[in-house]
Amino acid sequence: MKTADFLLSSMGKAAATELAHADLSAAHTLSLLSALRRSYTPEQAGALLSLARLRQKAATKFPEADQLFFVPEALEQATAWPIAQRRAALLDQHAPPGPLLDLGCGIGGDLLALAQTRPVIAYETDPVRLRFAQANAQVVGVAHRVEFRQADWTADMAAGRLPAAAAAFADPARRMNEQRIFSLHALQPPFHALLQLQQRVALLGAKVMPGLDLAELTQALPAELCGRCCVEFISHAATCKEAVLWFGEPARWPAGPIVPVASEMPRLASVHTGAAWQTLASAGAAPPIGELGVGQYLHEPDPAVIRAGAFAELCTQLDAHLFDQQIAYLVSSAHSAHPLTQAFQIEEILPFGLKQLNRRLQARQIQSVEIKKRGAPIEPEQMRARLKTAPTGRDAVIIFTRRGDERLILLCRRVAHKGEKPSQ
Repeated sequence: MKTADFLLSSMGKAAATELAHADLSAAHTLSLLSALRRSYTPEQAGALLSLARLRQKAATKFPEADQLFFVPEALEQATAWPIAQRRAALLDQHAPPGPLLDLGCGIGGDLLALAQTRPVIAYETDPVRLRFAQANAQVVGVAHRVEFRQADWTADMAAGRLPAAAAAFADPARRMNEQRIFSLHALQPPFHALLQLQQRVALLGAKVMPGLDLAELTQALPAELCGRCCVEFISHAATCKEAVLWFGEPARWPAGPIVPVASEMPRLASVHTGAAWQTLASAGAAPPIGELGVGQYLHEPDPAVIRAGAFAELCTQLDAHLFDQQIAYLVSSAHSAHPLTQAFQIEEILPFGLKQLNRRLQARQIQSVEIKKRGAPIEPEQMRARLKTAPTGRDAVIIFTRRGDERLILLCRRVAHKGEKPSQ
């Protein structure tokens, strides 16, 4: 706490501000620390340098990052600002009137957005993270809308002290001893606490690991909750960043009710394309399977769409099909741009073999290649070193994949979205 007290003091804030434009590379670490130690203790100097680096790293996640306070693990798990803003808007839109609970607010990744829409009661057990969340709320100008509690919300819930609220957002720890957690049952607080919590609010969003095992989730949910829970996979910067479990009446889910096929879990892909958010609901229906041929357009779905398994819905929108039920590529006879896919036109289909591939690269005068794979046991960079491209020529995309047991190489050209520069 002494280090946190120093960073939050007027002296610490001024010193951290002075480091905002410093060269923080490893080559300058010793000189920076030496300069800082002339005015501060070794512990304070190390804390200032660490904070400056965290602020630099946080610039892609947070507004006003150069004034906010972070700890490494909390920043690693913190929600990116566009995701936090959207989630806050969804909770405000779909929850009944009343305050929100932020359970496990950390340094305030979601809290800063939630408090811009409604009053928030924020819980955090770690005293340093709580102090930093309070300071960050001051920086963003929402501190007056937040009641902070240094307490275990599960203990308050068990004792009947958890405040009444319209909705809640819970962010259980997804790391243990610096190792990622992959099971719902390893979350802290535990998954059963979330099941108890959802009975007390009209809408609950619980952030879990993006690699969530859907089979494990289905087994962990009581039968009566299967119709009151959906899974949202969220993609930002072309990466599936989060999975969120939404508990509540289906009309309150982010995209409204999703009617699943048989016992499938309702799923939703939400993708931040940079300009806007795109959503695609999945009912778990089986996608069509068809042929693979030269001249077709191959569509690579966004990672969140793949995690949500929204292939049937995407096939319908693109008039496309899969060429293998285990391979997450769609193909169609005509090109149709879609914000949730990247598109490539197939120019050649080759059996797996390096010699023939190199001959075709030379014959087609392909100078530069982008390598992709799905269902193929190759390492792209190792394969790149073995390719023999032409000295001059055009760009191409090489996709290593399979159809059934047949290993294939697809030689493609990238098809640009509207406004993008096409492949040469």
